[in-house]
Amino acid sequence: MTGIAHSVWLPLFALLYGAVMLYWVRVAANEAAAGDGFFSASHALAPWISALVIAGASMSGWFVLAGSQQIAAQGFQMPALIVGGVLLALPGTLFFKRLWFVAERMRVSSQAEVFRVYYHSPFLVAASVAVALLFAIGFAGLQIRAISEFAELMTGGAVSRLTASVVLGFLLFAGTGIGGMRAIGYFGVVQTVLAFAAIVVLSGFAVIWSGGFAALNSGLLQLSATEGSAGLFSVSGVIRFTAGLGRGGELVEANTALANLSFAFALMGLQASPLVLKLVFSTRSPNGIAAGQTWVTAGFFGAIIAFCIALTGAAGLANEDLGLAGILGSLQSNSPWFAAWIFIGVAAGVQLLAGLALFAAGEGLIRHIYRPYFNSRLSKRGAITLTRIAIAVLAVVAMVMENLTPVTLSALAALALPMAFQLWTPLLGVTWLSWITRPAAVTGVGFGFAGVLLTEPLGYQVLSFFGLELPWGRWPWTIHSALWGMAANVAAVLIISAITNRDALGAEAREVRKLFSGRLAVSDKARTLTSTAWSVTLAWFFLAVGPGLIFGNAAFVATGEAGPVWLLGMPSIWAWSLAGWICGVGLIWFLSYKMEMASPVHVAIPPYEPPLRLTRDKTAQEQERLRTLVLTGAIGFVLAVLLAFSFGG
Repeated sequence: MTGIAHSVWLPLFALLYGAVMLYWVRVAANEAAAGDGFFSASHALAPWISALVIAGASMSGWFVLAGSQQIAAQGFQMPALIVGGVLLALPGTLFFKRLWFVAERMRVSSQAEVFRVYYHSPFLVAASVAVALLFAIGFAGLQIRAISEFAELMTGGAVSRLTASVVLGFLLFAGTGIGGMRAIGYFGVVQTVLAFAAIVVLSGFAVIWSGGFAALNSGLLQLSATEGSAGLFSVSGVIRFTAGLGRGGELVEANTALANLSFAFALMGLQASPLVLKLVFSTRSPNGIAAGQTWVTAGFFGAIIAFCIALTGAAGLANEDLGLAGILGSLQSNSPWFAAWIFIGVAAGVQLLAGLALFAAGEGLIRHIYRPYFNSRLSKRGAITLTRIAIAVLAVVAMVMENLTPVTLSALAALALPMAFQLWTPLLGVTWLSWITRPAAVTGVGFGFAGVLLTEPLGYQVLSFFGLELPWGRWPWTIHSALWGMAANVAAVLIISAITNRDALGAEAREVRKLFSGRLAVSDKARTLTSTAWSVTLAWFFLAVGPGLIFGNAAFVATGEAGPVWLLGMPSIWAWSLAGWICGVGLIWFLSYKMEMASPVHVAIPPYEPPLRLTRDKTAQEQERLRTLVLTGAIGFVLAVLLAFSFGG
């Protein structure tokens, strides 16, 4: 009887959660009178809603599920996690304001459309959609699998992982497919608050059950004194010239300063992705960006990462029974209704990102791939219907992969953040670096994607299947794939930009440049601070996530009679990272306000009137493309089935 009582709370809370979600979906659907209300909330989301939801989506459940578990397993060898709030906020500070004005001027509502109007590049459009698909199926799918496993654990098997994933998939479709962008914004506020509350409460229980903050750090100090555990509290050098994981490199050797720096770059891919930019373009004003990035993402949510998530991980490091699964299990035994509430909060954070990713991917497939190239006569209503179908199909694909091919799902998830980081170069070309030409942006992203694939398991396993064995494994020289990809990306951009015509621009690109050199030009006061901005930014990266982390290993450690003494009562590298987070909030404030990268501005932007162009009937070409697509898909499916039967056994 007690077991039944324990298992009933989670389904009951899930039912309540679903009811609240459907209410906001209904509100959003009723307000979406115009056709574009589904895709962009009629560009009417309040700035405070966007700021909160962007922060919630950026943090998502990944930091709770993976971040705290990584600290529990590997200690503080990756302190870049602790300053994650600053790293997540930096791209938004750099891009959001200017991209919002580009979208307002050109009357577009997605990253892919920005690339289309500025670069006239089908490849960059496809790259943006591909990144959204990686987030929707891989990155979010892996987190939903983890949540489904916790649901099975907390209900004692009464709710299986398959059942939990099906329910979560249905909730995702209902929240995004029916209500559209407005529902994501409205209910995203609820999801963000639930996720925040769950993380804070989890960390509170972790500290209480550890005996308090002092007792927790005392346990960590004792652990550091045991043989072979000192490395859990330090960064292991600047770089190690290994061939990578799986080729002679071990996981314990992959936590160098350069590994932290390159992982920090991967985190900065999230707010450059099409899913977060979708929220930005659905906002009615850019005047909340500076406050949102500085005080909400870097400040408030950065504090949650630096303190709460780190505390939860530290408790699991000091005592294996106080890991994330252990805390939830103990809560389930002592207070099942409270455990269910916390679980729903963590799941809400995961669902926020997953729903946004599914929506961006579904829209990209229909509005940016299918309609322009296969059915240009598709109406708005038809596009909405097909987008809902695409969202449902993607949710089903993710659910199937969660349960049948978790290894492939993990490989796809590993590509999402580093691939999104490669979109920095075309975004910089639109917003700040006008000398980046169309061929350079296209080639750079292509080389960047290749660099990521060749240093991640999916890429070299595919090549191995065809008999091409690479001499390196994952993350050679302890450098994350995000940095390997960006190195190739930047090299290609610099070379191609130097040998191509920088004035060969379309009318839309010229309008964007006029906008940034005229009404949105940076003031003379901000220009005088450019050298200072470069200096403090590079110094922060060097000390907070780069080679300067080596100083943090012993910065707050003294030698006592009984052994090392932590001067601040906590691991030195943790204290160093907390200082890095505080300085990072100051950096985001400086860039946002003093450098005017995200500061409020009150300028009316009239819509761009494109020059009249002759249009011709493309029906025959589109039908031929559609036939080719169907035939290619059928052949690919048959080959996949044959390969599965040939090698699956």
